Amino acid sequence: MAASAGLPHFFGSLGILATDDTEKDYGIERLGTASMNVLYKYCDQKGIEIILRTLELKLPYISQVNDPLECLPFIYCPDDKDAIEARYLSVLERRKMLPSADYKQKLKNGEIHKILEESQREFQRDWNQRKGCLLSDSKTSQNTVMWAHYADKHKGAVIGIDFDNVSPDTNGPLGILMNSVSYSKDRPKINILEEPGGSVSLEAFQKAVMTKSDSWGYEKEFRAIFLVDDLEIMQQQGLAHLKDFKGKNTWFLRLNPVSIREVIFGLYTDKSLKSDIRKLIERQDLQHIKLRQAAESETYTLNLK
Repeated sequence: MAASAGLPHFFGSLGILATDDTEKDYGIERLGTASMNVLYKYCDQKGIEIILRTLELKLPYISQVNDPLECLPFIYCPDDKDAIEARYLSVLERRKMLPSADYKQKLKNGEIHKILEESQREFQRDWNQRKGCLLSDSKTSQNTVMWAHYADKHKGAVIGIDFDNVSPDTNGPLGILMNSVSYSKDRPKINILEEPGGSVSLEAFQKAVMTKSDSWGYEKEFRAIFLVDDLEIMQQQGLAHLKDFKGKNTWFLRLNPVSIREVIFGLYTDKSLKSDIRKLIERQDLQHIKLRQAAESETYTLNLK
């Protein structure tokens, strides 16, 4: 991917580093005064307790998103034989490889065209599986469909997190830049012959990971992408860590307790779960959390009490 050194600046969602200059380069926002940028995570019955007990958020790999076409742009290569040949030879040169004796014939019959397309698709799939993790939340806590899908059919809870204060730090609050998702009926497109240097530009990659089908528009999603290389730095700082989760190595982001602003019970949240949550927030660093209750309204949007 082109300009990989610039990726952290775009994502703006990396660990706390030692100097103010470094924080600026990495898109970190150090806040001088109290701020509030609350987004909501829908949780099942086990998930809400785990978050409150561990003060961690799971960061799944990008490939684990629900929609199989999400974060996978439509990659194509126009039928321009001269440009295809130039790109193919450029790729081989970077890899210090020589073209095959019959490459002209493969160029003529369209094989190289297909090779370039599939190579870029495979690179994108591999990157999503191993190199980038996703943090996603919603602007709304009142959507009945999301309560049904992500919160155990209204038996779970929703947690409100202030992302202006999300990362624990002794020198003051540090925020993560959460970007709003764009919704579209069309997948982002990448013409690989137009991409500089033979790899996908930062702008094209940004559009791919921040665009979803308009069928998902009701989620009002905000997200941040974490590069695994940068999560390893954050792990050294005690801000993230890698651990086993259901048999797989999974990254987790540590939460500043102050960032957890509220917990909203669902229409069918069991009394025992409510009791467990009340006990969890008795600890000194969680006593500020406000408990709320979702309630029916005259519309299909829930009221909050």
